[in-house]
Amino acid sequence: MSKQLHKHTIGLAGEFLVAGELLRRGIMAAVTYGNAKKADVIGINGTTAVSLEVKSTAQSKWVLGSELPADNSSIWILVHLPENEFESPEYFVITSAELRKLLLPQHEAYNAKYREKHGKDFSSKGVVTIQRKLLIDGYLGAWEKVRAALKLM
Repeated sequence: MSKQLHKHTIGLAGEFLVAGELLRRGIMAAVTYGNAKKADVIGINGTTAVSLEVKSTAQSKWVLGSELPADNSSIWILVHLPENEFESPEYFVITSAELRKLLLPQHEAYNAKYREKHGKDFSSKGVVTIQRKLLIDGYLGAWEKVRAALKLM
């Protein structure tokens, strides 16, 4: 399997696993399709719906995109799929604002070093990643954030 195909299948697996976990917890869920979608999974409670951004990896970090997440209450679910297929996946549920807060110190440190070395601010788009070890406390299995967004508490 090519590296690109493996990345694609890991991503799809994560989206379907998240939908399955939501359904298992009594929350209706739908996986969306396409390359330019606004949400990976939609959680539904009657007339209330919440868009969920799902990122999946088998590594020790997730690639989140080219910019820091927005400072808002949108929900991200980071799925860790262990290399050993007999181990269970882990789900880290985090708001965009919480994710941004975790990433901001390393982002600011990088920008400070770049400014010191180049005499100007970094202005290109980069690659934003987060390490699994930063997410263990408070985010592992925090499905209540989805329930709260859907007013199911």
